[in-house]
Amino acid sequence: MAPGRYHRFRDGERCDECGARQWYAQDAIRYCRNGHRLEGFAEHEADEDAYGTQGKVSRKKKEPKKKIAVKLSGDEGRELYLEALQLVLMRQVWWLVHEKGFPEDFEEIVRALWALRVRNLPLKESGEGGRRRKGAHGEDSDGYASSAPLFSSQSEGTGGESSDFDLSDATTATWAPDASRRWKLPKLVDTLALCYLGCLVRRLPTTTADFCGWAQRGEIDFLAALNSIPRNARDRLPAEYHRALQIRDHIPPGRLQAAVQELVISYKVNFDTVFPPLNYVPIIARIITDLTLPIEVYLTVKCIAEILQVDYSYPTGGKRIRTMDNPEVILISLVIVSVKLLYSLDGTERPPRSHEDPRSLQIDWTRWQQAMRDDMSKEASALLRGEEYKVTPEGVLTMDKTKLDDFMDWFEKMWIGDGDPKTAERIREPFEGQKRSSNPTQENKQSHEDIENERIRNRYEALNSSSNIIEPVPDPEDLENSARNKQARDSCPVWRTEEDLPDVARTLYSKAADLAAIPLNTLIRGATQVEKQIEIWCVQRAKQQRDKGKEKGKGKAVWTGDDSE
Repeated sequence: MAPGRYHRFRDGERCDECGARQWYAQDAIRYCRNGHRLEGFAEHEADEDAYGTQGKVSRKKKEPKKKIAVKLSGDEGRELYLEALQLVLMRQVWWLVHEKGFPEDFEEIVRALWALRVRNLPLKESGEGGRRRKGAHGEDSDGYASSAPLFSSQSEGTGGESSDFDLSDATTATWAPDASRRWKLPKLVDTLALCYLGCLVRRLPTTTADFCGWAQRGEIDFLAALNSIPRNARDRLPAEYHRALQIRDHIPPGRLQAAVQELVISYKVNFDTVFPPLNYVPIIARIITDLTLPIEVYLTVKCIAEILQVDYSYPTGGKRIRTMDNPEVILISLVIVSVKLLYSLDGTERPPRSHEDPRSLQIDWTRWQQAMRDDMSKEASALLRGEEYKVTPEGVLTMDKTKLDDFMDWFEKMWIGDGDPKTAERIREPFEGQKRSSNPTQENKQSHEDIENERIRNRYEALNSSSNIIEPVPDPEDLENSARNKQARDSCPVWRTEEDLPDVARTLYSKAADLAAIPLNTLIRGATQVEKQIEIWCVQRAKQQRDKGKEKGKGKAVWTGDDSE
């Protein structure tokens, strides 16, 4: 009987007699294509009842062996971590230059700052096996400083930044290894801080809030920086450096500003480097515009800054640094204090003295709040980029398809890397064959600035249509100078806690804190400190005027030269 089906031998096997590569089965015995019986199968008589009972022959597949990378340790692991951090910094600089239009020399500035940051670390010399600081005091037998943690006690994903910095111990700002610490390695947030310092050197009107926004929206490489590192390098990093390169899901408010302040102090201590002040004029104009405030606020901010002698530069000396010493904090605090002085936030009427008084314009704060809420309601129709981390498990269940698509895109970008392909396949499997109801690539092409400019224009139209001009109320002529300077309309309340804020003030303070990427309590504390400095200046000025008046009253008689009488 002719065979019904031929089968191929496995790789490397064939018939021992004729070398045929195909075989067939007959009566539970295997023969090669030329009829030679194959060894290894018992011969037996097959009855009719056993016809067709032979099952399918299957072989167990060998699982591919996984190559396990050797984890580096000690100084080799530290140097690999620095290389990974440098790669993240290079990608950030490239994005700023090519996507945001930063000047070409910005890359050279950041590269120089990075070279200074790692100069004091005992890295390998190029082409040599030794290290720069071998044999230094306090080092182990392998030539490196020992003990103490590599990173600060505060991790990347925690908030609660201290309002003041303690600079009483200058060794906390040095980067060179010593007897009590290991290498003082930079952290992931320091990459954004270095880019920001490059903006200070280049006098670019960029704030830490801009960097936080770019990072939260996933535009600049930061939150998912670990996934952008090549896998062969990522697999060789020790566990502690994996944790150092991982961010929970967002940058806590004030975290980047604290990192910038630490770097400014350290550059001063290590290399006597001082950074220029902020390019504050366009920054103040942008804040006033984003808050939809009258232009008179800028003039008041400028006057108060001259009175307090604000230079908008980061402090580098002294034992304690106050909240208002941070240039970005005092900048947004000056705007808030100016609004409090010009336009009543507590409902108290403060009429102007003349038509030239900037308080002649009265803002309808109820309409202003409504305009802000309208913008928030429009944004609520879609999942805001950069705020995906605020989504709760209960919120996912009530999302529409568009928001759910946006959230899953963010989740895939943030948390699904190339570490375990099977995990990514299991997560994507329920969504295979489905198409998005909206195309994010087409939506992203629409300029974010154009949308924001349109919103600002609508808010200003609503503000101008509801603003009123107040008739001036001059001071009575019989009022003494001392009483004229202490009228109720020339003062404003001081709010020291969040609970003290009225409804309108809470909305304004919260919006301003979000724009500056700082906690609300930090803004309240900064505004309170500015108001205290203004009060001290007013007291000193009043005292000087009184002293001048006394000197005029005690003047001596002067001979005029006319003695004709």
